[in-house]
Amino acid sequence: MTYKSRLAYIQRVHSQGRYLLIVACSQRKLSGEGLMPAIARYDGPVFHLLRRFLQQKPPNPPDTYVLSAEFGLIFQDYPIPCYDRRMTKQRSQQLQPEVIAKLHHILNARLYPEICICLGRDYFKALEGYDRVIQSGSDVQIATGSLGKKLVKLHTWLYGKPPELNQNHSTNTLRGKACLRGVEVEMTSAQVLDAARQALAEGKGNPASYQSWYLLVDGQRVSPKWLVSYLTGLPVSSFHSSEARRILAQLGVEVSCL
Repeated sequence: MTYKSRLAYIQRVHSQGRYLLIVACSQRKLSGEGLMPAIARYDGPVFHLLRRFLQQKPPNPPDTYVLSAEFGLIFQDYPIPCYDRRMTKQRSQQLQPEVIAKLHHILNARLYPEICICLGRDYFKALEGYDRVIQSGSDVQIATGSLGKKLVKLHTWLYGKPPELNQNHSTNTLRGKACLRGVEVEMTSAQVLDAARQALAEGKGNPASYQSWYLLVDGQRVSPKWLVSYLTGLPVSSFHSSEARRILAQLGVEVSCL
């Protein structure tokens, strides 16, 4: 890129540039008849984090698009009903041409100097080939991995810094930090419980596979190992129950014994 064309690009970014965020939809949704904006309907941990950020009225909020198993790539304000459809590998492949075409249209309409993509593995398949339509000079951040890792990466991208442990807040807002087999998790106890609700809604693993120790999620007893596996992305066979209890204790979550 020549100096003159680079200068023109910088000027265009300065006048039009914003941030672009692409997130996956969540199985957990707010109930209610009729239509609601997508950003209000979806109720998983990522959307809790995003709504808290937007409530602070940042001067340059990201243009947020949601990759939906039902509707494809939709803008944050797109009105949707309460529905139940999970993203599968087959559905991802089915959506991929439409999603890439929509992304190409979005990027042609506006310059985005910074882009963040926060998706799970199956959702990412619907975005295969995204790098061929990304604008030259855009800084792309990918938030993948376990839910804990994705939340930390998304928080860092939104706020410009990683989440901090603040000892002056109540238990629900106290952010803990734990590490298991090299995987770090930084979440509040409220975020951990939100993640558990999301995993239950998505039918992940076997939450009832506990023996003596359990934690309550909306009155339902679930396995500590099951939840820690979901938070870290590690298989339940790779760590012990005592380690799961330690991780949850460090994150401020109470575990009970029969």
